[in-house]
Amino acid sequence: MKRRLVMSLIIIEILTTLFSLTFAQSKISNSMVPLPPGETSLLVIEAQPWLQVDSGSKVFLEGPAFDREGNLFVSSIFDSRIFKITPDKKVITILNIEGLLPDGIAIHKDGRLFVVCLSNKIITINPDGSNLTYIEARHHGKTIVGNDLVFDSKGNFYVTNWTGNLSDPKGGVYRFSSDLKNIAPVVENLASPNGISFTPEGDGLWVSESGRNQLLRIGLLKDGISLHPIDGIKVAYRFTGAPGGPDSNKVDVKGNVYQCIMHQGRVLILNRMGIPIANVLVPGRDEGKFLRTSNVAFKPGTDEVFLTTSGEGGAWIYKFRGLAEGLRLFSHQ
Repeated sequence: MKRRLVMSLIIIEILTTLFSLTFAQSKISNSMVPLPPGETSLLVIEAQPWLQVDSGSKVFLEGPAFDREGNLFVSSIFDSRIFKITPDKKVITILNIEGLLPDGIAIHKDGRLFVVCLSNKIITINPDGSNLTYIEARHHGKTIVGNDLVFDSKGNFYVTNWTGNLSDPKGGVYRFSSDLKNIAPVVENLASPNGISFTPEGDGLWVSESGRNQLLRIGLLKDGISLHPIDGIKVAYRFTGAPGGPDSNKVDVKGNVYQCIMHQGRVLILNRMGIPIANVLVPGRDEGKFLRTSNVAFKPGTDEVFLTTSGEGGAWIYKFRGLAEGLRLFSHQ
């Protein structure tokens, strides 16, 4: 009798384990982009559709940035367009230059748009697309392939040079002085650095390094160029999955980092220490839609976050509530 009881318990345990494994496998196989095991227990925020910019799957949205009038500017890389989206959701093409490949956008406090382009160009334009000006994007003969940029409080701007790979890490971060007379390297020997944002204190940068699938925190001294002797460069987090990886990012007033994950249809939120605390998921990602989650922008003075997505399902802007108000950028100082 005792032996039968033991055998029954063993059989029940085996069946329970098999059921659990089968159920878990079923859950995983139902998603094209399952969350990495270490991130499945995080807070989940579901993004909501806000505006479809284009119905095509080949349009690649990037560079969201708000001006003082509440207009949202976004770029469309491969068809070389820049859109202005008015507060009442009217979409206006303000620039379309074949081969320009506009990517990241940052707005100066005088209202001009600074745009880095994958065609090795940096341009400035007025909000209506007029007064196009080119900025020299070379340092000591080396071409800078700008992917993203951010202003500091003095009007200098920092650009990620999106080039290089694991075997040839020749990318970096460069600072352009506010008068555009000086370009200085901040960090070199990176593998395709991508997103870039300041910490709330302005003493550090969050840089996503796509080629190494990781997020870096770069500590700066007061001159804005020299690295902190102890906290100069730290690998804050390593991501899972390929192709794709970490794209652009933004920071809120609490120091949380909103890191977009390309080809995964989500944004990973990390705290000021680089520890993951939440996932923002785009509906349809499990079926392979809207996977090109590229960049985010906070509506100034709020915790409302606008997310650019593209891919199967069209080019959309999604919206969600962040964990705190967004940082006040140079455009609104």
